[in-house]
Amino acid sequence: MGGAGWARGEARVADDSDFETLKQLLASEDGWNLEYERDGVKVWAEDAAHGALRTVKVVAEFEDVSPDALYDVLHDPEYRSVWDTHMLAAEDAGHINVNNDVGYYAMSCPAPLKNRDFVLQRSWLDTGNEKMILNHSVYHKDYPPRKGFVRAVSLLTGFVVRSRQGAGSWLGYVSRSDPRGALPAWLVNRVTAQLAPRLVHQLHAAARRYPGWKALTDSPYFKPWRNPEQVPSYRISIEDCIDPDAPPPPSEPKPNTSKVKLEVPQPKEAESHSIEDLGDISSEFSVEVEEEVEHTADPTKKRGKFYKLVKSMKNRRKSVQVAKSADNLLDGKPPEEKEKKKPFKFHRRFSLSRGRED
Repeated sequence: MGGAGWARGEARVADDSDFETLKQLLASEDGWNLEYERDGVKVWAEDAAHGALRTVKVVAEFEDVSPDALYDVLHDPEYRSVWDTHMLAAEDAGHINVNNDVGYYAMSCPAPLKNRDFVLQRSWLDTGNEKMILNHSVYHKDYPPRKGFVRAVSLLTGFVVRSRQGAGSWLGYVSRSDPRGALPAWLVNRVTAQLAPRLVHQLHAAARRYPGWKALTDSPYFKPWRNPEQVPSYRISIEDCIDPDAPPPPSEPKPNTSKVKLEVPQPKEAESHSIEDLGDISSEFSVEVEEEVEHTADPTKKRGKFYKLVKSMKNRRKSVQVAKSADNLLDGKPPEEKEKKKPFKFHRRFSLSRGRED
């Protein structure tokens, strides 16, 4: 399962099809294994091939948290430093437009693992009934790999927040990440499936405290993810997010529009063969004796191996000549005069070592 419609590392403005892909992943049932179910939280893992990174899907319902509060917690960078105990640093690189930005995020990992960091493009869409967030890893020229961190890759991370029947909210979460380094895929899959429900419980607790925390800040109404007029006017360029060291995308083969002359193969004329084509059948230990074979041979006379060989060659020569005559008739050529039969000549071989005919 891929990362929405983005190519790996691609930076571009998200469109409706990207958010639709996120919703389809959450709604799909085939190809998922339920691995956790407790306290209204369900965790599924993708049924992927052995040794491959799996996508994790989480669905949870909260009775005491509004969709707006949950959506604000996922967005607010200042509040994240309060509830996210793994965060080491977070920086805003800038906005592509009012619904897409790029940022840097660093997180701690338990020893002996090295800490990880990400450069992420985040995209969001609020339709009223649904609030969605997507992020995936991109390159940015101002955030090269840093010493002491392993640059991890988010292939797809997405959240969907909806109103729940009655009071409360519904949360859908999808994640597929590659932490890089020397971690085997099976370990990454296991840890991801275990950490996903912990993240959901942290979000739940943080969302319950968010309204009170936000009201005590200096800017309780500053929410640029809700109010586009509050988004800074500065825009970053997509060109700043193109990795110069990345391999170029494979080019599609161009169709050959040149005029190619089609050559129709001409039928080959049948070649005549004779017994001489077999080469010399004598050896260095033989004495060559030339002898004529009469066509009116005595049928009662015992026929040896060489007689049978010569006879088969005569039949082969006749068949070739008949085929050649048929080709001449098809080509409209007059039939050639019947050639005068010539006696075959062959070499009789005597073995000096055995003193008898072969």
